[in-house]
Amino acid sequence: MYDGVCIFEVCGAKVKALYLNERYFQVVGYTREQYLPYYDNVTITLFEEDEQRIFENAEECLKSGEDFYCEVRGYRFDGSVGWFCIRARAVDFIKSDNPVFLASINDVTSQKETEHKLKINSERYRILEETSSAFLLDYDCENDVMTFSPGKGRDDLVIKSYTSYLRRSCPIYDEDVIYYCNVLFKTCRKKGRGFVDVRSLDKDRSFYTICRIIFSSIADEYGEIIRVVGRIEVIDESSGLIARLAEDRSSNSVAGLSDSASAMGVIKERLTHCRSRCFMIIADIDEFTTFNQKFGKEAADDAVKLSAELIKSVFPENSVIFRYVGDKFVIFVEDTDESAVYDMVDKLRACCGTAMLTVNGESISADISFSIGAAWTVCDERVNIKDFFITADRALIKAKKEGGDKMHVEKIIY
Repeated sequence: MYDGVCIFEVCGAKVKALYLNERYFQVVGYTREQYLPYYDNVTITLFEEDEQRIFENAEECLKSGEDFYCEVRGYRFDGSVGWFCIRARAVDFIKSDNPVFLASINDVTSQKETEHKLKINSERYRILEETSSAFLLDYDCENDVMTFSPGKGRDDLVIKSYTSYLRRSCPIYDEDVIYYCNVLFKTCRKKGRGFVDVRSLDKDRSFYTICRIIFSSIADEYGEIIRVVGRIEVIDESSGLIARLAEDRSSNSVAGLSDSASAMGVIKERLTHCRSRCFMIIADIDEFTTFNQKFGKEAADDAVKLSAELIKSVFPENSVIFRYVGDKFVIFVEDTDESAVYDMVDKLRACCGTAMLTVNGESISADISFSIGAAWTVCDERVNIKDFFITADRALIKAKKEGGDKMHVEKIIY
């Protein structure tokens, strides 16, 4: 099959099509008529970060005189996502005040899907090799589908709308499921591994088993998380593991804030009486790992304390504020609205912009920013603390994907 061919002109922040052959439209998933609105800016159908990569490659091509090769993701007319391979070179046979490129384009979606499946299967096998007595799990972050594979000839358990399941039907203790979601969603945001110990009730809810759940995220070549896989192990005398449960996490107070266990108790109590609009805000310090590596643990601890002070100075006195885990804070605010919450977050950004931190005896700009996920609802007898945590944590994933220093707000849906 021959390539799609295009000639395009880079006009500042836009890429204008000068010529497109018929095969081009077949590759990108549009008819010629459907594509007419995009002739003056063809890259607008691409993922934002991939669009930027086109400009960077074009600039490097002009400097080096060499062809450039780029794989990008874009939206077809039907809304589906495709992977496209672009090869381009600068040409001078068309007179223009702007750089002109001749390019070929191919649809490599099937190839990419195969590569991703191989990555996922490779990680699944690696995890299974680490233990012979574990359940395997596989979470599709984008579609919110969890698959549990018990092995030994038993059928897989597939749970769609997994976050709704966690809020209503999950056998994990309420106190533990909050930390479970924190680790799961953290691996959805960034490539890495994590684990959490939880108490899980049997189907009759008459007794519980302590389990360790280990997650490992799989990313594509651009760092986007495509899947989270992991395993579930029972913690008992024969396992040799020592459980660390949510009830043991009460020593994480900082800067005069309540510890998480006490603070969550207060929120639960308020939810039993509250009938107003409430918000839970999860604020995660951006690039905290990089800060830790650059300045060391002592400076990082000071940054966490400073963050706590800044948050306390902005939100109402009757707010419940606590350090959740690591560099993450939770703020629960009653009887407010979305506009007021945005105002509070804007004030927090302003405070961060002027905050100073002492590192190695030298006063420097703290350079702190937060990615924020917020969940809200008008409280009634249906709402519980899990609804707020899980919805806000999912919103935080979207804020992180937007590049940090952003807030994403979601309403709790029943």
